[in-house]
Amino acid sequence: MALVWLRHYGCILCKEHAIQLDRARGEFKAAGARLVLIGQATPRHAAQFRRQQGIQLPVLADEERISYRAAGAKIANMTELFGPRSVTKGILAGARTRRIQTRTVGNSAQLGGSLVVAPGGAIAWSHMSADAGDNASPEEILAAVRTVVA
Repeated sequence: MALVWLRHYGCILCKEHAIQLDRARGEFKAAGARLVLIGQATPRHAAQFRRQQGIQLPVLADEERISYRAAGAKIANMTELFGPRSVTKGILAGARTRRIQTRTVGNSAQLGGSLVVAPGGAIAWSHMSADAGDNASPEEILAAVRTVVA
């Protein structure tokens, strides 16, 4: 199983990341893995995010951010949120997806991450975001999945 925590549903970088992962959902299925996204708001917000982004992946809601803490996702400082790397990635993501940054629901400084969980529950691979623009690519996550199911 692959779990991906999104920063927040209004985040332009999260929108792009969710769309990329959704496009790769068939590859995850073919590799024998379930892919699930997790966001820090209510189930209603999660359903709205799915509809607005046009994705089919399941999106779970963790309004209290309990799973974020358990996974080791950090709270960003100002540089990690608004540094040149994050801002540049955000501008490029908006241009590629033709989407915009929208209202933040939850903690705007919450960063995300990705885990691959092996059968039996052991964490086989982890990538926790170092800044707002640091998301593991679908290819990186798939490579980790393939080592677990191989």
